[in-house]
Amino acid sequence: MITPLKKNPGHHGGIIAILVLATAALVVSTTRPRPAATSTQPVQPPSPLPGAVVATAAEPATTTAVIDDRSPLIAKGSTSYDEMRTSHVGVPVHGWLEKTRATSLGRTVRSGETLGVIYSVDVLLTTASVVNQVRDFHGPEALDAERWRLLRWGMPQSTLSHIEKTLTPQASLPLIARIPGTVVAEAGSAAQLVAPSTGLELFTITDPAHIWVFVDVPNAYAARLAIGTPAKLTIDGVARPLTAKVAYVYRYSEDGMRKVRFELHTTSAHIKPDMPVTAEFAGKP
Repeated sequence: MITPLKKNPGHHGGIIAILVLATAALVVSTTRPRPAATSTQPVQPPSPLPGAVVATAAEPATTTAVIDDRSPLIAKGSTSYDEMRTSHVGVPVHGWLEKTRATSLGRTVRSGETLGVIYSVDVLLTTASVVNQVRDFHGPEALDAERWRLLRWGMPQSTLSHIEKTLTPQASLPLIARIPGTVVAEAGSAAQLVAPSTGLELFTITDPAHIWVFVDVPNAYAARLAIGTPAKLTIDGVARPLTAKVAYVYRYSEDGMRKVRFELHTTSAHIKPDMPVTAEFAGKP
């Protein structure tokens, strides 16, 4: 006869307790939040909204300078005779110089007036060639070439016509005033040997009441400068400043500057060439 085992309540209670603890641990491990995965990629900041201003610590702060358009512009320059009213009488050919007067400086001369004469072998040979071409005419080409040489040297047309009419060569080349005006500069002496290679300017004739003033202004300013813009001109040696308007703005630029020309007409200021000038423009154009 088999006797059944007796139940041990204490032993079965321990097993149940162990099962309960294991179940609780499994539940806790499956419900615990997992940590976020780490990444080596840099975190990108969110894109700013349209129109938003984003400030970064890496960029230094900047300031903007405000230029006052009303501030005057000061430009430097110098004076010159009006080249449209000025004639320069140089040495056109090699020879001996003879002046009609001991000096013509300061004199008022008329257009066509003879200021001096150059006696030249070249002139004698060329006029002789003209005479031969007229006497033994074989065509206009050679004759015109000799005529053009004399005219380029400054021989008056009336003198050339007289040579051809009389068939008489001459060695003298008259130095003629091409425009009326005042002789403001003179060089050379009587019985002096002269040559074109020296670049000697024998007479300068002009109207000294008409003066040009040149000043240098920055390219950016010159590009916006309109003809007729007024400026105050202070000329060294002239007691009072003069007011003038811009007459011309030159296109040529040098070292970031362009020349601006003013035209003055004054009989009381006695302005001469190469006098320093300061021009003051009222404001930005």
